[in-house]
Amino acid sequence: MVVFCAGFTIVDKGCCGAGGPYNGLLPCLPNMTFCFDRYDYLFWDAYHPSEKANIQLANSFFAGTEYAYPINIKQLIQS
Repeated sequence: MVVFCAGFTIVDKGCCGAGGPYNGLLPCLPNMTFCFDRYDYLFWDAYHPSEKANIQLANSFFAGTEYAYPINIKQLIQS
């Protein structure tokens, strides 16, 4: 099943990890292999968003208005 969510095609399992239906039973360890196209994944492992997800979150906190209210970080710096 392919789900599209904010530019991600895989939102229901981690890129790195092992076990369970979501690759979340074991965390990402140094000897594990991770997925080939990690930019398609919303989650890196069972606990952490991927780099692409973190960039999108940081941009929305910095310049967006949905999560940073009443002013965002960019507006705070400019004031």
